[in-house]
Amino acid sequence: MVAGCRSSGVKTASALIVSGQAKLISIHACSVGAPTVIKVYDNTAASGKEVARITMQPDQVLEFDMHGVLCRNGIYLEEASGAMEVSIEFA
Repeated sequence: MVAGCRSSGVKTASALIVSGQAKLISIHACSVGAPTVIKVYDNTAASGKEVARITMQPDQVLEFDMHGVLCRNGIYLEEASGAMEVSIEFA
């Protein structure tokens, strides 16, 4: 169980969330007006080990519990297509 975690805040474009080792706790996502694909990587860029891929319909809101997946290199959020509003919680 995680005692507490940090948040990326709401992101509307691809972004490095954290560099270095971190536990991915959850992903909160909203697609904005279009079908959207969001990818999350264990890396500092949109390459390497993909730990989550979320495909959403227009204006869909989802929450994914990632159960503290260990990302050794960092957490990178990619807006692969569409438009998004996403927050990443990590420890």
